[in-house]
Amino acid sequence: RFILSSFLGTGGIVLWALSLTQTSVANSNLLHNLTPVFAALGGWLFLSQSFDIKFLSGMSLALIGSLTIGWEDFQADAHSLIGDAWALLSAVFYASNYLVREDLRSKFSATTILLWPCFFSIGVTLCITLATENQVFPITRQTWLAVIGLGILCQVIGQGLLIHNLKHFSAGFVTLLMLLEPVLTAVFAWGIFDEPLTLINWIGFVLILAGLYLTIFRTKMAG
Repeated sequence: RFILSSFLGTGGIVLWALSLTQTSVANSNLLHNLTPVFAALGGWLFLSQSFDIKFLSGMSLALIGSLTIGWEDFQADAHSLIGDAWALLSAVFYASNYLVREDLRSKFSATTILLWPCFFSIGVTLCITLATENQVFPITRQTWLAVIGLGILCQVIGQGLLIHNLKHFSAGFVTLLMLLEPVLTAVFAWGIFDEPLTLINWIGFVLILAGLYLTIFRTKMAG
């Protein structure tokens, strides 16, 4: 299962990156954000998980909010269909990976689940990089700091916390919380880069937060 998790995790990242070369960022993010749908569906089909109407309603609200945020920039273009397909497939890979991790979390610590797949991922991504790129390692100090920062913040802290919570919550619930990403990204872009927030953005924020509140409230009541 560690090898399967490594394959799904690496495959998801590669597919998402590949989609960005053949479709717009908005399209890619919009379709990748469907991860919670596939996670909930997979949990129902393969792990015999059940979701009540309150959870499903909250998930629907949050997804509508996420789609609302990206809809303004979404482009329906025949030339981007392949990239859109890669992005959608990356959502399937991400969801499947979290379902496998949820199963592993009942037997292993979050550190073990995070560490071992990294060795496999390093080998795979290194081979892909050597085959497709001329430059493998960063050449400036600033770039090195950015790469190290991404590794610590996104992989060690971010992924570590998500895996830790898989012992207490389903993969569908954990991936649903990842829909906060577009909200936080837009807010940080507004505060740091002075990017404007439109009325559509605010409507999307409200829908996402309302949906997450509904699912979190449902989980607390069930607990």
